[in-house]
Amino acid sequence: MTDILIQRSHNLGLEKARAVAAQWHSEAESDWGMDCTYVANETNAEGDVQDRLNFERAGASGYLCVSATQLTMKLELGFLMASFKDKIEEKITSNLDKLLG
Repeated sequence: MTDILIQRSHNLGLEKARAVAAQWHSEAESDWGMDCTYVANETNAEGDVQDRLNFERAGASGYLCVSATQLTMKLELGFLMASFKDKIEEKITSNLDKLLG
């Protein structure tokens, strides 16, 4: 497995960050064929409230954690998709940066 980890700090607050995650969720399902499951109001290791969007498709799986101050995405690529790691990471990074404004 090849991992991609992307973290972005933001000043949006939880509600606006949730809107960003909802937009990414929609695009992940429609554009990339991801099956997504959204879990709201978890508590992370630091005791902060966060939401978690789990996603998967053939050859890739991961999650997007959304808090009031940070977005964290971890993506695990299978063997066949690993050769596209740089391109996938660039696309996701660009997309998240655009959504965060």
